[in-house]
Amino acid sequence: MHRKFIVVVLALAIVMSVFGLSAFAQEKELYSMIVFTKGAEYFNWTYAGMVDAAKILGDHIETELQGPAEWDASLEARTIDQVAVKQPNGMVVASADEATLVPAINRAIDRGIPVITFDNDSPDSKRLAYVGTDNYDFGAVGAKAMGELLGGKGEVAIIMVPGAGSMEERAAGFEAELARSFPGIKVATIINDEGDVARAESATTAALLANPNIKGVFSTHGYGGPGAAAAVRTLGRVGDVVVIASDYGGPVLELLKTGEIAATVADNPYLLGFQAMMFAYQAAHPTDHPSQNPPFGHVPALIYGGSYIITGEDLQDPEIANLYENPPQF
Repeated sequence: MHRKFIVVVLALAIVMSVFGLSAFAQEKELYSMIVFTKGAEYFNWTYAGMVDAAKILGDHIETELQGPAEWDASLEARTIDQVAVKQPNGMVVASADEATLVPAINRAIDRGIPVITFDNDSPDSKRLAYVGTDNYDFGAVGAKAMGELLGGKGEVAIIMVPGAGSMEERAAGFEAELARSFPGIKVATIINDEGDVARAESATTAALLANPNIKGVFSTHGYGGPGAAAAVRTLGRVGDVVVIASDYGGPVLELLKTGEIAATVADNPYLLGFQAMMFAYQAAHPTDHPSQNPPFGHVPALIYGGSYIITGEDLQDPEIANLYENPPQF
């Protein structure tokens, strides 16, 4: 028996030497996350979720984070085309706006690359699924906080980037909830900050100077809150104008602690990235049972996550603060 065992081992060694270890290992797969502001803390959180999902799926799964450093839909579309040339096994894409990325996403799909959108959708494209936040509810959560802080009356402004579907939905949810629960609060103006902190500051300053009756500002994205807070500070109206932000990047957290931002509405970016990766993998691995999007595998068309409020008071708890103050770095 001992002799036969040695013979078997030697035979296996010969097979491995001839065919290589690849005969016994899974083939590498690449999945790409493409975002519109690479380096933003929010997208580092989403990518952390993607990375952890890949670890669960196996050592043969590789991931990458791509996208322009500045908010530019055209540059993001170009990135999608550049990544598609590598023929990754799947893409997960956060759309800078709904329309601009449609051709690039469609080209990737036509090349046989499954595309899952997350955070901000491109519903008119051929993308297979969207993993995101219920942005209408997100805005409603912000409106409830604003209504309570203003005592149910006053004028407010909304910061957003027109054309960005998620922000338009958040603004719509915000306005609808105010009308339903706080009819004494009116939306006086919409501020377009072009997704830039400096622009948010200058545009909010102009809005507050033009209408001193504005008592609250709600930002539908992560950069607007710090910009609005800076404008309120410069005008000497801290404590007089309530700023409600979105997300929990470092600047937002610091301003929550100082009270210059009263609250921020948050979702779960880690979960979005995690689930988007899982869907991309599912789409890249069709089963024998035909899916609704052949030749791709089975994925649901839509999945939503929830939203909640974070305040400066919450951050006084070290355990809670630690959850948000140590973002992943890539």
